[in-house]
Amino acid sequence: MDLLQQLNTRKNELLNANEQMLKASIEAKMQLTDAQETSYAAAVKELESLDKTIVRLAAIEKGKKEVTAPTSGAFVTQNSKTLKSGKIIFSNEYHQAFWSQFNPNRSSNFTMGSLNEGTSSEGGFTVPVIVEDQIVPLAPLECAMRKLALVITTETDIKIPVQATRTTAAQKTESSDTGYSFGGTNPSFGQTTLASYMNGVNVPVSIELASDVSALAPFVTMDLARGIANWEEDMFVNGSGSGEPQGVLGNAGATISEDLTTAGVDAALDLTGQVNPYYYPNASFLMNRLTGIQLAKAQLALDQFQTFWTRVGSQDYLLGYPVQYSYEMPVYSASPAVSGAILFGDFKAGVVIGDRHTSAITARTLTELGALQGIVNILGWRRSDQRIRRSEAFAQLTITG
Repeated sequence: MDLLQQLNTRKNELLNANEQMLKASIEAKMQLTDAQETSYAAAVKELESLDKTIVRLAAIEKGKKEVTAPTSGAFVTQNSKTLKSGKIIFSNEYHQAFWSQFNPNRSSNFTMGSLNEGTSSEGGFTVPVIVEDQIVPLAPLECAMRKLALVITTETDIKIPVQATRTTAAQKTESSDTGYSFGGTNPSFGQTTLASYMNGVNVPVSIELASDVSALAPFVTMDLARGIANWEEDMFVNGSGSGEPQGVLGNAGATISEDLTTAGVDAALDLTGQVNPYYYPNASFLMNRLTGIQLAKAQLALDQFQTFWTRVGSQDYLLGYPVQYSYEMPVYSASPAVSGAILFGDFKAGVVIGDRHTSAITARTLTELGALQGIVNILGWRRSDQRIRRSEAFAQLTITG
């Protein structure tokens, strides 16, 4: 709280105290006591002193602002000389005051400019060029698999046992001998290996650029992270699983094909029916944002006016389930022919991502590798893998039209 505010606060307290004292006296129909008269007079005297101090402080503040304000126009000092021709020779004081307005270190309202910025020889060469100390990046692409899947850190390859078939029971006939035994079948198992695959990028930068552009290092580091995340999203959606991560497309427990032109939102309803309701509590839709727009358009075209699509804040919901978007999910196209796809299910139960040693992206600045060529190498990488551990946890809708 500044001094002027403190004085006004004290002034308000004194006024309130005197007001309450007078109101109490009026309501009681009595004169102020001697003690009250003394207190009232002391408050009035302090108020007068406060008013004087406030006025003086305001005058000082006003004077300070006037001192830093620029002059409203040019001035001619008394030391100027007038020649017989009528020309005036300005004094040294005038020249100093005039040219000081062009000093970039001087705080003023003078607008800096040039004789003619459009022509290099008439002023363009003198115009300063300033580059913002921040590189404006492109927007990141939409990635979703790291948000949806179960992410763990690993130290070595991990063998993940998975159930291939369920146990089945059978009726047993009552008997008192060994003629009738329990039937049914035992469960069977498979195994998948969660390994790690290196991905990253090296950005060579000249020593001169690295030294002169302070905004380059943070920009390159963040752009490395975006590039690595984009590569992973491609693998986590489309990967074959052979020598690379295993993608979710083509590895769902159930797959159906429908035409949005005739089915509309019914296609999404049919997709949910392909997943065991056990997985519904944590289920989500995964699609390309353009596919979601096509789905909404199909709903409108078929007059399906029930509120299937909703939004809470920035989160979209379809049939009450959250929708996540990935730029790597395919979008239907008639020419050239491309089948679109939508996935639905509990991805955390069905998909596991393993990051070797750490989930953080590692970045290193290597100064020795290209030192003789005057190059600094900025290197970033992460080792990761993805495997489908429970395919029945999600299903795939292929959009054929």
